[in-house]
Amino acid sequence: MEMPLGIDWLVSDGSTSDGRASNGSASDGSASNGSALDGNILIRRKALYGLKQAPRLWYEDIDGYLQSIGFRQSAEDPNLYLQQGVLLVLYVDDLLIAHNGKEGQGHRIKQLLQKKYKMCDLGAAKHFLGIEIEKTKDGGFSICQRGYMNTIIRRFRLMDAKLAKFPLDPQTDLANTHCEDKPANRKEYLSMVGSLMYAALGSRPDIAFSVTALSRYNVQPLEMHATAAKRVLRYLKTTAGFRIHYRWLPNPITIVGYTDFDWAGNLTTRKSVGGCVFGLRNSDGNNELVISGLIHWQSKSQSVVALSTLEAEYIACSHATRESLWLRRMMKEATGGMAVKTVDGPVLIGCDNQGAIKLITSGVIRQKSKHIDVKYHHVHDEQMKGTVKFQYITSESNPADLLTKPLAVPRHERLLQLTGLTLFGPDNGKPDDEKPEDNK
Repeated sequence: MEMPLGIDWLVSDGSTSDGRASNGSASDGSASNGSALDGNILIRRKALYGLKQAPRLWYEDIDGYLQSIGFRQSAEDPNLYLQQGVLLVLYVDDLLIAHNGKEGQGHRIKQLLQKKYKMCDLGAAKHFLGIEIEKTKDGGFSICQRGYMNTIIRRFRLMDAKLAKFPLDPQTDLANTHCEDKPANRKEYLSMVGSLMYAALGSRPDIAFSVTALSRYNVQPLEMHATAAKRVLRYLKTTAGFRIHYRWLPNPITIVGYTDFDWAGNLTTRKSVGGCVFGLRNSDGNNELVISGLIHWQSKSQSVVALSTLEAEYIACSHATRESLWLRRMMKEATGGMAVKTVDGPVLIGCDNQGAIKLITSGVIRQKSKHIDVKYHHVHDEQMKGTVKFQYITSESNPADLLTKPLAVPRHERLLQLTGLTLFGPDNGKPDDEKPEDNK
């Protein structure tokens, strides 16, 4: 019997068919207890797809090779590799390479990889992990997930469903404990929430709060929760062409962010929901909070019950500070060797609670704030060191509010404009369905 590649006979005396000694165990470390075939059993000589050790062994192999050809692993993200003027993003066996434009640099990296692995060169990046990448005439680019949106709309049979202008209805109480609604199909519900989560993480911060709210009912979803999830899907059907536009920015550039909260927004636990968004801007010496393309966003329930709006905002500012420190280090590391200059000054973060800003600036603990856990007071320390700077903005100008609560149409659309999400192509200003066929 001829064995497939990577499989060998292990004879009963403990050696392989070519005479190599063996301890009778499979190569993945688990006991080899397969059924005997004429006194022989099989031993694996390679990690195959489907084995629990395969992902780790693959990562060790490609990590070692990338470092052997001059890449170093990022200290901020283990899936980012850096070389002088080159960035390489690794996701399992998909790679995305960005370089500073020097002729032949990207081609050289691809040739080295092709010598080691069987791989396909797909040319200039247009799709990566379901995200569509499009260059724009202003020297920047935009990203969207139109194809992925259409796929999940078909998967859940909503092709002919009515359109929705906003994700969750503010009038719907998902935590209605007196509801006598029947249970929903849990498997389908989890599939819907998981599909929405991938969209929210990829390019759709406008549904981040919706995913957070729907995820609270993953254990025992009711029909009203499934209906709410389908409403978010119908909203994605309406806005499938929404994209984040990253326009070209002159040097130097810096990070700017916003933070907000919804006090006691979780009606079951009475915990607040915090949200933050971060983007890039040109650092021209002013303190204007203007975002040019979102690079990071988060919507998350706070871990404690806040006793006041000041405490809820203070905790939200603490979370935003932690994210800004990571982004600051990431940007500094990633732009080294690239034709990008960054600013070492503080990260500006917009906040619409003057009491929280006063507490951050002064650090004075008073009667109403003395109970706040010490782990949140690092925000005052970072403000004093100059790594972050909180600046007051009005609630109407705070796009982070989009990630803390369901909003009605006028305010939802206003905050969408502030985040930079748009349904129109950045090149010609026409809706996507009016573009010429060759531009689709």
